[in-house]
Amino acid sequence: MALTSSKIKRYIKDTYRRQRRRVKKVVLAAPFWVLAAGIALTSIGIGRYAFLAGNRHDQNMAAYWTTDDTTSFRYMSVYARGARPGGARTAPVYINQNVSLKRADIVAIRTALQSCADSGTSSAGKSGLGTDGRPRGWEDCFSSYLSGTVTSVPDPDSTYIISTTSPCDIIAVEGNFTAFHPFRFMSGGFLPEIADDPRQIVINDVLAWKFYKSYDVVGERLKLWGEEFTIIGVVAEPSDRISRSCGTLDPRVYVYFSAMENLAPLIDPGDDFGDTSATPTNTPAPTQAPAAANAAGSDPAGSTRPDMAILCYEAMLPEAVSGVAKTDMSNSVTHYTPATPNFYLISNTGRFRLNESWKFVWPIGKTEALLADYEFPYWEKAAQLTSQHLFADEIVTGVGVIVLITGTFMAALRFRKMSRK
Repeated sequence: MALTSSKIKRYIKDTYRRQRRRVKKVVLAAPFWVLAAGIALTSIGIGRYAFLAGNRHDQNMAAYWTTDDTTSFRYMSVYARGARPGGARTAPVYINQNVSLKRADIVAIRTALQSCADSGTSSAGKSGLGTDGRPRGWEDCFSSYLSGTVTSVPDPDSTYIISTTSPCDIIAVEGNFTAFHPFRFMSGGFLPEIADDPRQIVINDVLAWKFYKSYDVVGERLKLWGEEFTIIGVVAEPSDRISRSCGTLDPRVYVYFSAMENLAPLIDPGDDFGDTSATPTNTPAPTQAPAAANAAGSDPAGSTRPDMAILCYEAMLPEAVSGVAKTDMSNSVTHYTPATPNFYLISNTGRFRLNESWKFVWPIGKTEALLADYEFPYWEKAAQLTSQHLFADEIVTGVGVIVLITGTFMAALRFRKMSRK
């Protein structure tokens, strides 16, 4: 019995000594593990930040316009609001000058921005907007968006003779849209700035494959809003994880803004598209902006349709002095003041810098409350989600730096202690 007790005591002592040596080794190696953790966290944070920010090519389009050392450009966006009494499948209707944009407002903004551009550059005697009303020396575009249903039109002479119907997102655009949104073209091209045929349409690769199991479909026809449109191009939208989560896997078409003005339903169209000429209730008095009367395909004579709301205006502005483009845009949008922002103005150029990502998210909930009444297209949703991810990466990087400094300090103390022995 005594022998057994002695063995147990010896076993406990030996186990305690072994565990003590192991713990001592771990403690002595702690600086290494802390340093390793700091390096890993910092590398992950910085690596993800660089990858996500660099993956949003559309937000960096100003770099493609800066062709020399004397003129740089800044990409600016303005988001406004519209009314949809009939739901998401109805066109956005102009509300009032305090929260909405319409064609006449775009003319005023262009004129003001052109004046700023002329004063900041040597234009060799040329000043003011072009004869077609387009900017001179810079670019812009505007768009609105809604949901709808598109149907393929079978052609006996075509390979595709089966009619297919699909819900889709609709982007109505005008201006140099591809200057801000760099698509990869699967076939054809995009809508020309000057609309020779307002019944032209561009579809994304998702819809092309869904309808035709092919991307070579230029010349095929689709029916939208009760009218036939001719496909002139197929585009591939961004396919990164963030973009996919924001809708780039959805079927989508691009049409002229004037087509939306004239054809898009103003009441819930139902399955048969309803009456596209009806005027919704609870909307402003129907008016027709003068610029709309000159739009390609527009026939405002006798029209009772209200002004359509422009939900997104984008401009690529020359910037001789850093930050001046922000001021120019802020001053050019009527009824906008930073203190009472009735419109959402964003500088796409530089929006992913450390301080900008932080300001977008912090304090938490402030930006969400500010933007709650806006509708955003997939590209802006992706940019905002990227800012949120970058904010998280900044925190990870910050923690990594703190851990790295702590590990370095621990290693220095350990080395100092060993050198004294």
